[in-house]
Amino acid sequence: MPNNINLSKYRKSPADSAGQRGAGTSARQHPFLRRPLALFLAALGLATANPAAAGDDQVFALGEVRVVATPDDEESLGSTRIDLESMRQNNRNTVGTALEMAPGVNASRFGARNEQTVYVRGFDSRQVPLFVDGIPVYVPYDGYVDLARFTTFDLSRIEVAKGFSSMVYGPNTLGGAINLISRRPGKAFEGEVGGGFSFDSKGENNGYHGYTNVGTNQGMWYAQFSASYADQDYYRIPDSYTATAGEDGGKRNNSYSSDRKYNLKLGLTPNATDEYAINYINQHGTKGTPPYAGSVADVQLRYWQWPYWDKESIYLLTNTAIGEHRIKFRAYHDIFRNSLSIYSNASYTTQPAKSPRSWYDDYTDGFSAEGDFRLAASNQLKVAYHFKEDVHREHNLGEPIRRFRDQTQSFNIEDVQQLGERLSLVTGLGYDQRKTLDAQDYNSTTKVISDFRKADNDATNAQAGLLYKVSASGRLQASIAQKSRFPTIKERYSYRLGTGIPNADLKTEEAVHYELGYSDRITSSLLGEVRIFHSDIDNLIQQVKVPSTACGSTTCLQSQNVSKASADGLELSLNGELLRNVDIATSYSYLDRRNRSGDGLFLTDTPHHNLFAALTWHATGALALSTSVNAMSRRYSSSDGKQIAPAFAVANLKASYRFANGLTLEAGISNLFDRLYYVAEGYPEAGRTYFTQFNLPL
Repeated sequence: MPNNINLSKYRKSPADSAGQRGAGTSARQHPFLRRPLALFLAALGLATANPAAAGDDQVFALGEVRVVATPDDEESLGSTRIDLESMRQNNRNTVGTALEMAPGVNASRFGARNEQTVYVRGFDSRQVPLFVDGIPVYVPYDGYVDLARFTTFDLSRIEVAKGFSSMVYGPNTLGGAINLISRRPGKAFEGEVGGGFSFDSKGENNGYHGYTNVGTNQGMWYAQFSASYADQDYYRIPDSYTATAGEDGGKRNNSYSSDRKYNLKLGLTPNATDEYAINYINQHGTKGTPPYAGSVADVQLRYWQWPYWDKESIYLLTNTAIGEHRIKFRAYHDIFRNSLSIYSNASYTTQPAKSPRSWYDDYTDGFSAEGDFRLAASNQLKVAYHFKEDVHREHNLGEPIRRFRDQTQSFNIEDVQQLGERLSLVTGLGYDQRKTLDAQDYNSTTKVISDFRKADNDATNAQAGLLYKVSASGRLQASIAQKSRFPTIKERYSYRLGTGIPNADLKTEEAVHYELGYSDRITSSLLGEVRIFHSDIDNLIQQVKVPSTACGSTTCLQSQNVSKASADGLELSLNGELLRNVDIATSYSYLDRRNRSGDGLFLTDTPHHNLFAALTWHATGALALSTSVNAMSRRYSSSDGKQIAPAFAVANLKASYRFANGLTLEAGISNLFDRLYYVAEGYPEAGRTYFTQFNLPL
């Protein structure tokens, strides 16, 4: 029973929508004419342009991981799908902003690291890991990933599984999984090029982006190449902001970023059933971290810059048919490197004597094998094995390299049994195991490397779901799922730059999810859905302030199992054609997330209420006008309750026009009313931002 965010799917006359929003809301100190790539793309766009949204024949199906409702079903059970057209229609250039459109998902930010992230029904990105074509790409050290560094230009869709997610994903899917599915060309030649510019509320050009996707399908083989570049010099804070010690207002201090990405895929399709593909992704990023700009006295001001934030991945995906059965194989090598420069002042000219720079040099090697067996016309069985080895290497300036290595294995089975014409049963069982192979400590006083105490974890996962087809379009779903997540290397062994105490004895986080959902067409072109859910979480890991002088003060931070927590919620969505030539995409979520341990700590970063709503009016065959709003209630940004991000609502507006020769141009405004708002207390978001953009099919 998927919740598909794809407006064109429900329109009687599919409309061509266009473009992307300028990547970010920031500006450059150098002259506009020193942006040759952006100027070239803009000039090219003025010749002719048209947004090319990926159709089903452009989706890289080999990268999908789905729980199917019946052996012959083509749609995922219990997941939300965000298609390319919707991402572009709503100007969602990064994965983090695209995920805001999905019910049950709220945006957040790790302000001290300037990382864009999301929470899925209250579970963060460690607990809902990120995959690309079914390959895990989260950072080995801490399990997080900066979703602002992942752009949507080269994607065909995003799948969000919540709670009840496929066992085939493997370990650590405590709260679900997010899968970014790339493109696969469907024609002998196809492609697009696009780009755009952004301007702050004073009209100054503060950012630009460009991208291209080119592919060919020659029957026996195919190739796909994608490239993108996004640049942000700064973003401007709304005029209503009052200056603090960390921020004087206007152009947000240290808020620059730059990202480029290349993606090359080669595939072999020797017959109608088999497919073999190898994919290479290279992305390079650099960014600053805006300092804390709030009013809570004991929050430390950090002056950080990241000279590079790089990922490189190569992976092989295969699908081989043996009669009615299939054997699937994935193998991958994923590299993550970054560098952090720490400064002592807001001018970023002096650095502290201790740990002024640090480096990460991580990689993951892994593979998975899956057998997909058709046991009967009404029964399908999947058996999967996953192996993964995460290596983290770090050092500060003048210090030796320390090495950490985890080995994870996972055994899973998933069965789909059709019990009748309308009723299906999906069951799954899995066992995960993590071993600590290396964990090195360093004493900066004695200059000696030693070993941390090693500790291992294991977990059993199980789930069952029922799907009942009430009518031709009505679906009723009920499920229960027991899932787990192992503590990361950082949670177990990090000193957090002198502010934390390691905890090797962290237990595995465990959750049991209950869900009931119903979806149906309200009209032939309008789909509605409602879901209610409850989750019980044991051994939840959260940073806790503990009495200790080890950090040079009276307290230190330590990752601890908070014991018990719960989450209760409701999700509503409505997608499709509301009126003739008027499309709607809405999602509302209510979440009540509670700490049941009795220690008085607040669970952070999850508002009770979260709303996304968008309307698009196709005024003529050429002109479309769109508006959208994101609104959230307040949420805690620290477990002691001192930091609270207030409620907000932000509106956006866009107009697009498609000329008779195919040219489509767009212009719009983000944060239309220049609202001062925060998704993390002390880290104000961008104010009013103007953008222009184009898209050109080749």
